Amino acid sequence: MLDGASGVSRRSVINGIGAGAIATTAGCAGGGSSGVEMTIASTFEPGHILVQAAENFKEQIEEESDGDISVEISPGGSYGSEDEIGEVVSQGGVEAHSAGSFPYYQFASEYWFFGCPFVLSSYDQLLSVLDSEQMQEGHDTLIENGNQRPIGQQIYRGARHFTSNTPIREPGDVNGLNLRLPELDPWVQTWEQVGASPTPVALDELYSALEQGTADASEGGAEQISSFNLHEVQSHLSLTSHLIANGNIYINESFYQGLDETNQDLIMEVGQEATQSAAEKSQEREQELIDELGQGMEVIEDVDTEAFQEEAAPAVEQLFDETWAFDWETVRNM
Repeated sequence: MLDGASGVSRRSVINGIGAGAIATTAGCAGGGSSGVEMTIASTFEPGHILVQAAENFKEQIEEESDGDISVEISPGGSYGSEDEIGEVVSQGGVEAHSAGSFPYYQFASEYWFFGCPFVLSSYDQLLSVLDSEQMQEGHDTLIENGNQRPIGQQIYRGARHFTSNTPIREPGDVNGLNLRLPELDPWVQTWEQVGASPTPVALDELYSALEQGTADASEGGAEQISSFNLHEVQSHLSLTSHLIANGNIYINESFYQGLDETNQDLIMEVGQEATQSAAEKSQEREQELIDELGQGMEVIEDVDTEAFQEEAAPAVEQLFDETWAFDWETVRNM
């Protein structure tokens, strides 16, 4: 990443960026009597682990800076959807956001392989890849194209699994199922290879789509499945573990470079602590959520995950050949 630069600057006021964007007034970015003011936006609702990470950051940095840095949390999509907030942060309309891996898809898409199904097998591998020397190219691209950088480690949000009204144990079990997916081309390409029929449905319409039969199945983490009460409209939870979902707090690069070195260091230090704490909490809670879901759904544990990976492999290889940086073998060895 870029080296920290010292000095004082004022943020530009950005009007009307993204749906629901709010013009922000500039705070002095170098300490002193007025201190540093920043907002962390998120499309996720209060209680979500990514919002909790932002709250961890706020509490710690306000305490450790003796109030010189003050943080406002703006969850629930008041600045728009995840992609809209990413654009708002890129243009300086808000100082930071707490989001999934989407900023990499948005601004450094060739390095977004870590956010796709069947590529990486564990959270440890995810962290190893993102901390590798090779992935520095991806982080630099995010800064260059998106004017933002992560300020902590990628937060564990849980393995994504399969919900349906039939048990899913092997790839043949998903053949022909209308699987609700977000409109992410690599995800669609991969699940088509496995045999599903991807059906684009907005997340806020997921429950009704499953209830009405527009979609037969969904995929997501235990937190998503629980918060959307999918046990009411799906009878089976199959532990496919096809993707480790993650997220981070991302800060506007121009704002960050306008801070003095002391505040830059403090933001990165507290960012690491806040995201690591959130990751640990998410890992501890995941099994509890699955156990709770098991009271209303049949949990299928004997899933042939290797068979799913083998079935998806041609699509993943094609994405590495045509879309993503590096090759799959290089990524496995990062």
